[in-house]
Amino acid sequence: MKKLTSRKGIVAVLAMLFFLFAFADRATAQEPVIIDHSCINLESVPVEWIGAAKENLWIGYGHTSHGSQLISGMNALESYFENGLYDWSHDGGEGKLHLFEGDGYGDGYLDHDCGYTGWDDETREYLDLFPECNVIIWSWCGQVNGVYLSSHYLQPMEQLEADYPDVTFVYMTGHLEGEGPEGSLYIANQEIRDYCSENDKILFDFADIEKYSPEADTNFQEYYANDECNYIHPAHGTKNWALDWLGFHQGEELELISQHCSSCAHSVSLNCVKKGIACWFLWARIAGWDGVNTGVHQSLSENVIKIYPNPATDMLYIETSRDIERVEIYDIHGREISNTNNLSISTTEFNNGIYILRFIMKNGDVETRKVIIQH
Repeated sequence: MKKLTSRKGIVAVLAMLFFLFAFADRATAQEPVIIDHSCINLESVPVEWIGAAKENLWIGYGHTSHGSQLISGMNALESYFENGLYDWSHDGGEGKLHLFEGDGYGDGYLDHDCGYTGWDDETREYLDLFPECNVIIWSWCGQVNGVYLSSHYLQPMEQLEADYPDVTFVYMTGHLEGEGPEGSLYIANQEIRDYCSENDKILFDFADIEKYSPEADTNFQEYYANDECNYIHPAHGTKNWALDWLGFHQGEELELISQHCSSCAHSVSLNCVKKGIACWFLWARIAGWDGVNTGVHQSLSENVIKIYPNPATDMLYIETSRDIERVEIYDIHGREISNTNNLSISTTEFNNGIYILRFIMKNGDVETRKVIIQH
């Protein structure tokens, strides 16, 4: 199995010292912390901040079946990486993150999910009994577009933050339902996103993570993606972006980690693994990491190259703010198939298969992307 290399001990010590100051202000952040589909590069999360999260966080997590996807993904990481870096348990312990899971559909602590009435009372009961808990996170299980968000969720969260100022509360969006970009689910999730962005909250964007493949070049919610990662291909009917990605990326790290995901409720292993990775981004951010090592927001907002549809049938479209000089297209054997400066490319003469797009920028930069042609 692949193992991660530990940083020098002195770095971890310095990080822990900084943590004492950074963690004290975590609940009053001066800007929002958004954990979304961009947060899936494990190498971006400094090892010292993973250690800081293990050392200092006590997380209480209330969820039912959909929310278990985060746990399944974290379990896959713990299984794949045998060096203990991503170890966790319900009650902590040496070298393990303390993450208590609620009682699901039972009647124990943090039972059910935040779609049910009384979730905030469950939170108060747990925090009063276990004042050492300093992070609370609740998931949805399909109800986010069936409640009045202001009175059911946002206002109670705000009150909890006021009543427990030493606890970090993490907001969450609900899972995709196949409604597309104009459905009630999107509208409800966007209300949560806007609220978190405008009020400097911490958000785990569950829906955003599952509407993109790891390449992040297609927003599958625009093609009516659901929680199972199925979407409606313009020419081929129902497809599954996660299964397609795993099939075309065998042997790559995300695919190998996905093999260690023994179950993924309502969905595909890759979806759970992405959320498990995003969890470690979240824990590290709460522990005090500023997130600057990712470089993700710049690449996504300024340098993104969007290719759609992917898979493509007759036409391939490219959108980007980059100044592209030409696009070279190669088959999987390395043969150049096309060389063009057009951003609308006919693929009618291409055989079915995987192709590599090589973007040559006018400033000399080169980027590559994969695309699938399916007639």
